[in-house]
Formats: sequence, C-alpha cells, structure tokens
Amino acid sequence: MLSTQTAAEGQPKNTLNTCQRTVVSRKEGHMTKHRLGIAVVFALAGTVSQDLIQSAAPPARPKFEVASVKECKGADPAPPSVSSPGRLSLGCWNLMTVILQACEVFASGKLDPLNPMPSTPVEGAPAWVRSARYAIDAKADGRQSAAMMRGPMMQALLEERFHMRTHREIREVPVYVMTVAKGGPKFRPSKEGSCQPYAGGDLNVHLDGMPCAEPQTSRKGPIMAIDFRGVSLDAFAKDLHPDGRRVIDRTGLAGAFDIHLELEDNAPDSPGPGSGAASDPSPHSSFIVALREQLGLQLAPGKGSGEFLVIDHIERPSGN
Repeated sequence: MLSTQTAAEGQPKNTLNTCQRTVVSRKEGHMTKHRLGIAVVFALAGTVSQDLIQSAAPPARPKFEVASVKECKGADPAPPSVSSPGRLSLGCWNLMTVILQACEVFASGKLDPLNPMPSTPVEGAPAWVRSARYAIDAKADGRQSAAMMRGPMMQALLEERFHMRTHREIREVPVYVMTVAKGGPKFRPSKEGSCQPYAGGDLNVHLDGMPCAEPQTSRKGPIMAIDFRGVSLDAFAKDLHPDGRRVIDRTGLAGAFDIHLELEDNAPDSPGPGSGAASDPSPHSSFIVALREQLGLQLAPGKGSGEFLVIDHIERPSGN
C-alpha cells in the first residue's frame, strides 16, 4: 500500500544518463544538440565567442574538497550524524539510503516541503548495497547548504569513490488513476501549524511536532491508522503503491491537506471478487475501498509512464 522500492515490468521508452531528477524532453534534447552543432561549426570558423560555447555546456557540479568514507562493521557504534554549512557527517548510514537521498530527496540541492519523500523504484543494485553501512565525513569548499551536500555533492562522491553509474528510464506501466469519488473529498486543507516542514536537510534540526508530508502510523486494536499532515495529493499519490502499481493524481485539487486513513490488519490492496461499494460493509476491508469510503478518492486501473532509477555499476569504495 505504501511506497516500496520494487521495479515494474515493461520495456524502456526513454533512457536518461543522469542521477538528477531533471528530465529533458526529446524536443529540448534536439534543440540542445542543434545549438551545440552550430557552436562547433562557428568555432572552427573562428567567428563565435568563447562565451557562447561555454553557455551550451552544463554548469559544473559542486564537489567536496575532502571526504572520508569508512565501512561500519557488525556492531560498530555509529558516530553522530551532523551537518553545518560546508561540513557533513553521516554516521554508519545504509548505502541505499545515501543513494536515494542523493538521487531523489535532495537531487536538485533543495527539498520540496510538500514532497520530502519522493519514491522512484531502483533497479540493478547488488545485494550488498542494501545492507552495507558507511560513515561519511566530508568538507566542502565554502558554506554549502545541507541539502546541496546531501544531494549533488553526494552524487559526485558516489561516482568518484563508489564508481557508481546510473541512468533513468521512462516506461509505460500499469497504474492506478486517482480522482475524486462521487460525493466529493472527505478531508480538509491543512491548517497552519498542524505540522513542521523539513529544515532543508539540516541534520542538526530536530522537529518537535509531526513532520509535514511524512506518514505516521498508529494502532487502534486491529485497526492501523495512517496520518499525513500538510501533504499535497500528488505527494500522497506517490506514497501509495496498491497492488504494486504507481498512483497518478488527477483529482485537480491543489494545496496541502491533512489526511487520516484506517485499515484492518492484513487488509488487501484491492477488494475481492464481487465486493464493492454496495456489497462491502466495512470501510477498512481493503486499501482501495478505504480510500473511497473514508477519503472520497477513487482509484481506477490504467496505463501511465513510470520512472526508474537504474544502477548500471557500483563498487565498494576506494581507500581514503
């Protein structure tokens, strides 16, 4: 029901050689190649300025000035995880977590407060990547933000020290399309102060209240409750994977909302054969029924594009 890092079936429709989330369309890619071609022709003729050639190249990605990477063994005590402008220390973090944060959460060097936990399935990672833990202590040249260090600068470290190479693929996959059910939505816009936004990736900031857009679970006997505060419906949809399918938000509802959902223990994602709004008396019996009955959101099967992060190559890190 909630997001899992599993791959869907399908043939790749597009391949993007980058860990970044920025996607260049075919048309934009064609224009870029065309512009580069013109620059080369005029450069050979000696009639184009150096500024024009440089403007066609992507900006240089910031890197750490120095970095120490050490694998944590067994019950090794984890050093503290802290950050300050220009300095980042991760204490025995799972490598897959580091990769997901570098390539997803902080990929642009910023954090989207309405979508702090983007979920993209990851393929190609060896088993050790999901179990190995590393202590990383790195220093930047200048006062870089925590989000920049945990995103683009960590990408550069993963490429240099772990020799990680990735690409992205866009495929057509089975999805669920989320719309507003008959009777309208059964949740309310988020009230100011109902949650605390993330502090841009700063590890030294501790939230006193419920974080915005992050699911919190609790139990009421056999019922599991899931609460979101200050979440957009696009981010909420991305956190749902009923029957292993991606959910696409087409409700047309903008803004941030507070959402409360309850499910029975071991409730299936989909209602069983013959069950439906009229025949199923329990609003907790399946995930899809719960969305409809409790939140006024309808899920319908369909086809849509799905993005995948593929790890082509990764090695255990080289020495410090």
